[in-house]
Amino acid sequence: MTHDHRAAAPAPPLTLPPGLWRRLARGTPDPATVRLLRTARASRNLLLLRALNDDPRGGPVRDHALAVLTAVRHRSPAVLDALITDPAAGTLLAGAVREGRPDTVAALAAAAGHRARLPFRLDVPVREGALHLPGLGHAALAPDMSTVRVEHGPHGTTVTALGPRTTAPAAVTVPDARHATAPGWTPLPHLTLAGPGPRLCVRLDTHASLNDPGPPPPPELARWRARLGAAWQHLATRHPERADAVRGTVRAVVPLDPGVPAGAPGRWLSASFSDAFGLVALAPLDDPAELAAALVHETQHSLLYALQDLTRLLHAPPGARGHAPWSGRPRPPSALLQGASAFLVTAAFWRTEAALGDPAARAPYERWRRTARLAADELERGAWLTENGHLLLHALRDVLAEWAAAPL
Repeated sequence: MTHDHRAAAPAPPLTLPPGLWRRLARGTPDPATVRLLRTARASRNLLLLRALNDDPRGGPVRDHALAVLTAVRHRSPAVLDALITDPAAGTLLAGAVREGRPDTVAALAAAAGHRARLPFRLDVPVREGALHLPGLGHAALAPDMSTVRVEHGPHGTTVTALGPRTTAPAAVTVPDARHATAPGWTPLPHLTLAGPGPRLCVRLDTHASLNDPGPPPPPELARWRARLGAAWQHLATRHPERADAVRGTVRAVVPLDPGVPAGAPGRWLSASFSDAFGLVALAPLDDPAELAAALVHETQHSLLYALQDLTRLLHAPPGARGHAPWSGRPRPPSALLQGASAFLVTAAFWRTEAALGDPAARAPYERWRRTARLAADELERGAWLTENGHLLLHALRDVLAEWAAAPL
């Protein structure tokens, strides 16, 4: 960031450990591998921040926001470290770069300043009069507002409406306590899920591409707490290594609309997003095993997205497409690689379930094993993989070969 004039020692390069391909193919990366991938995503987000800094369309709002982020970096580096790897930060920064809207980084700076308890004052652009502070919650003001002022002082953080149509300065206080509410302020719910071993801590969040209305109301929140708690208990008890991968990766869960039945046309059972490492969207599945399998599947997608921050896995030409065994339309090679990896890990989940005595697990195991194999075959035929892409594909095929040699 241009506001930091102190020389900094270059960071050591990130390198791929020798056993990464085998561990990642199995969906059981060790903690060091997960930390490496989280660091890779942090580096990507910092590069996006630099791109916003260098964008000639930036102005005083962008500059003031970067100054606040620099102050947080010096005074509370742990706050910035946690925020820069947060899925909400990845989504905001990537969207700001793609849309050419560098001023939107002010919302991220406001969240950082609030968390660090640093004095600041920022004018933040908003849409429909609502300010979303990444990872914290949202403040609702007049719907005709396009800009709000966020400032932190001796009495905490406040959000005030600005603009020519404002008749009175309506202010919203952002509480210091994470779960606290206030007039006009809605915090994001945070859940701590217990099971064998360490707990899983996640928040229930939103994602713009899903057009979701926001965190669930109290009755639905209670149901999500029960669903996720049962799924985590199931995962941590029966799949401890996969539970470790989920715990090290997932930071936010987006509840998909409960009004649309899971499996209906156009309705996803789960989803993840390349910009939002550690965020998974889940349908309201009440079967703990089904929801646990969805968590495992989307965690694998996140890990593979972060791996591609470190190394190129594909060199496919623009417009390249191949047959996707899970879809009725051709998909790009990147989707085929994601599918081969994530569906293989899903098959591994159900294989373990079958081995632990659940006869109903055999059908999903065979279905997703075949899906992963067909996707791997399509990748091989397409000749789109780099050297490291082939290493990952070979690791996936090794798992399939092991299963063929030792069938259930």
